[in-house]
Amino acid sequence: MGALTTYTQIEKSDLLRTHFPLLTEGTTMIGDQQVRNRGTIGGSIAHSDPAADMPGIVLALKAEIVVQGPQGQRTIKADDFFVDTFTTALEPNELLVELRFPVLAARTGSAYEKLANKASHYAIAGCAALITRGTDGTCSAASIAITGATVRTIRASAVESALVGSQLDEATISAAVSHATDGESMISDIHGSEEYRRKMAAVVARRAILKAIERI
Repeated sequence: MGALTTYTQIEKSDLLRTHFPLLTEGTTMIGDQQVRNRGTIGGSIAHSDPAADMPGIVLALKAEIVVQGPQGQRTIKADDFFVDTFTTALEPNELLVELRFPVLAARTGSAYEKLANKASHYAIAGCAALITRGTDGTCSAASIAITGATVRTIRASAVESALVGSQLDEATISAAVSHATDGESMISDIHGSEEYRRKMAAVVARRAILKAIERI
């Protein structure tokens, strides 16, 4: 996907809705129609606003980010791209030019949930979740990303580890999401304290995981 692809183009794409519904679902929650008409996926990723929706979705989808500089192109995994608040692995002389998304495994469901700031629609806490169920009914893979609550978009590795191999029962999910932001630096501002955002991150993670399971 080209970096200048607008949110509206993503939202209206039947191809993406079929193969990457997490992208189209998340895009509908960004700002308002004017923002979606002009805003681009590349701009959001390169900006690396910790409260933005798209970085978490790209991280959960395990995208590869292609950048161009004077020495040519290189590819950065989404896991290595988001360094800090408004800080990425891009060098000063590089541009983000393309995103590549791996095909999702069979029996995979996805969902994006967030607690939004009512004025800006940015996430106070958000979660993008992909859950794959094996033929034996257990969770064979999980990809969980948190945005809005922490100072950078993060992968909730502790949640993923707790889910994989489980029967995805309510007790396991509730226990897993309690570790959504373990060890992470939190945002604390007029919209929500550190404690509030930790609790809300767990709430939206639980909602996203349950919805993803329903969609398998």
